[in-house]
Amino acid sequence: MRRFLPVLTIVLVAGLTLASGLIHGRMSNRWGPSPDVLAVAKKLKAIPERFGSWQLKTSDPMDDFTANMLQCAGYILRTYENQNTGESVNMFIILGPPGPISVHTPEVCYDGRGYPIRDPRQQVRIDPDGPEDEFWALTLRSNDLDAGVLRVYYAWSTGGPWSATKGPRYAYAGRPYLYKIQLASRLPSYVDSEVNDPCSRFLQDFVPEAKRYLVAPSDE
Repeated sequence: MRRFLPVLTIVLVAGLTLASGLIHGRMSNRWGPSPDVLAVAKKLKAIPERFGSWQLKTSDPMDDFTANMLQCAGYILRTYENQNTGESVNMFIILGPPGPISVHTPEVCYDGRGYPIRDPRQQVRIDPDGPEDEFWALTLRSNDLDAGVLRVYYAWSTGGPWSATKGPRYAYAGRPYLYKIQLASRLPSYVDSEVNDPCSRFLQDFVPEAKRYLVAPSDE
């Protein structure tokens, strides 16, 4: 029996190494998006340009550096305007491998662009009595002359409810793909951003509409 122990050890280590490599490769999109993921990504483009009181104002391309960094299989990058109030919300949804999609949070990105955090993130539910869609919400301070603030929301999904996950890199490890949504709306500094919150109002209309265009993996 002892003569077989080194061989068993080698086999076990090799198996664990292979499994780890496969998981890491899947998370990091090492082999590029599969045809199935590309088909899922196409559905994002069909998310309506108008719903509720919100109308598409602009639709923009993502710069190549960001798209490559996030290894996007698909995305939408849009600005919507409320036809009744004039409020404007910038929104993007990206789809890609869980590794890069899960680790780039707005706290890091905005701080590097001169938007320090004013109010740390909190988990919020858009409809307390509805489906369990939960988002991180935070307020950032602008260093511009107007001294305004940015109200920012973000969350992840594998095609089901949006989730304000505390450890997304580990929570979604091994999934074939991951969605991330992020929104931002600029407000004057004197406005209570938790009371007068365009992003929250936008999500109340957008979330139920967008669910029809998110696809859960077949093994969910």
